[in-house]
Amino acid sequence: MGVIGEILPEPFCIFLGDIKKRYAQEVKALERFVETKYGAQLASQSCAPSETSCLTLASTSVMDGLTFAGGISVPTDMATAVGLLYSTSPTNPYPAREIPPNKELEFFWENIRYFAPVVGFPSWSTRPTCPGLSPKETQRLNKPGGKQEACKQGPKNWATGYSKVNQYQGGTRQVPVLALAQRDPKKWGPTSNEFVVRNLIEYKKSVGFAEMAEDNTVAGGKMNRICPGKTLALMIGETFLKLFKKGEWDAVSPEGIVFGIGPTWISEFVLKSVTTPRFSRLLSGNACSYACVYA
Repeated sequence: MGVIGEILPEPFCIFLGDIKKRYAQEVKALERFVETKYGAQLASQSCAPSETSCLTLASTSVMDGLTFAGGISVPTDMATAVGLLYSTSPTNPYPAREIPPNKELEFFWENIRYFAPVVGFPSWSTRPTCPGLSPKETQRLNKPGGKQEACKQGPKNWATGYSKVNQYQGGTRQVPVLALAQRDPKKWGPTSNEFVVRNLIEYKKSVGFAEMAEDNTVAGGKMNRICPGKTLALMIGETFLKLFKKGEWDAVSPEGIVFGIGPTWISEFVLKSVTTPRFSRLLSGNACSYACVYA
């Protein structure tokens, strides 16, 4: 929805009504958790000119992180991790097909490095022009120390119920390619383009979570763009691999587990349970990057 919402022409936004309603319900369910953790801090903040409360906006960010960012990125590398253990395709970059003892975290880290789930990390060096303002007037809204004023709200569109928003025109967008940085030989050495389970300390060189986009001297850290779910993502991946028992599953077509280019990286594949073959299968699909157990 985040992608569609940016590129869909305004007249067609009216057809997103049901999607927006369900999304709003999910955000509402998250609000009580966000309020428990950050309620006092958010109450002292202003989110003007938005008519939406800071609590709801913060809950929306959590929703985006769990579903559309980490909710896609983490399962992507869980899928490649499992696929590496079964694929007999010549495209498999890890012919050992076994996790080294007690190296589940390092193995998951290498999946994040080699199969970068976040290919690029965009930012604006010149912000898009506010509706009703000139480019120069828009740039004057930027303040020292990383602070900035939002575009003023204009009249609401009769079809969408929202004021006109410009998310692209007039702006300059910079997109460092994290997938290339994660294989930079200057940082990762001669095996940068190979799948090698490395010492844990080596992954401090990672930029896969936008680790470089952190500077607490700018706006008190409020402009940091490092992934807030980094610790959670690594914990989920490590725990999954510790609990996953390779011997309890067989690949239906191991030769068909093919690795390719990002951001999906791997073809769909199916694992059949050895212990309960009639009832349970582990399905990993590249279309939505998910892994689930179903009857």
